Amino acid sequence: MTSTIFRKKLLMLATITVLVTGLTLTTTLDDAEAKKAKNADVSVWDSDIALDPFTGIFPIGGSGQIAGNFAVETKDKKDTTMQVGLRAQDRFDGPIEPIKGVYIVPTGESTPGLRAWNFDFSIDSGSEFLVTQLGKEITTSNLEDFDVVLEIKDAEKNKFKLDFDLGGVNANPVGPIVLSQQSWNIGFGFLDIPVDSEAYKISLSVLEDDGKKGKKIAKSKITVLVTDQVPEDGKLDICHKDKTKSVSVKSVAKHIEKHGDTIGPCTE
Repeated sequence: MTSTIFRKKLLMLATITVLVTGLTLTTTLDDAEAKKAKNADVSVWDSDIALDPFTGIFPIGGSGQIAGNFAVETKDKKDTTMQVGLRAQDRFDGPIEPIKGVYIVPTGESTPGLRAWNFDFSIDSGSEFLVTQLGKEITTSNLEDFDVVLEIKDAEKNKFKLDFDLGGVNANPVGPIVLSQQSWNIGFGFLDIPVDSEAYKISLSVLEDDGKKGKKIAKSKITVLVTDQVPEDGKLDICHKDKTKSVSVKSVAKHIEKHGDTIGPCTE
């Protein structure tokens, strides 16, 4: 294993409360909003909230971080509940709303060596936010008892895989790690994969740590397309066999991988 750094009338209310370092962060949502949040939000994603090793909450750092537009999978079993969220965002302008599960991110660099977009992930094993989402009490798990696998594949079939444990990332000597969140850039040095591909498939899995190939608990995956082209009706132009073709954003990555197509109209 490799360790690395890295409204209308409200009929019913759902209250989301996260306790962090003596601060109570409370958001009130109606039922429909709460259901939507389950599929778009994750726990604490706020750079103004400091980490709190006593509660086991490790929110993301950095400026201007806000929640929203995560691709989420929540596995709720009798003794283990785990929520994994993954998204792409403009590094400085924030969340990007996906189209058919695909994130369209800007080209170029934000700072030398780093792309203009980040991919963000969150792993929650029992915060108050997750308790409210599920509407029941759940048993908190220590994320240090699980393995995490990050996989990235670009359109040229280059693959990167990183196995790590959250204990190695967060190192909490006080108590269990309940929530861990990170924001990484495809240009980070430890991500040994080309940074100039037009398409990436990224996944994050949480596995049981049994000393072998552990059983998967939860997994989130996204497709990221790198282009400054603005989609129209959920489609992008690609150059397919020297002819400009408009295709669904969901199929762009497959076109690039199988046919060597490029994003954007053909040029003479």
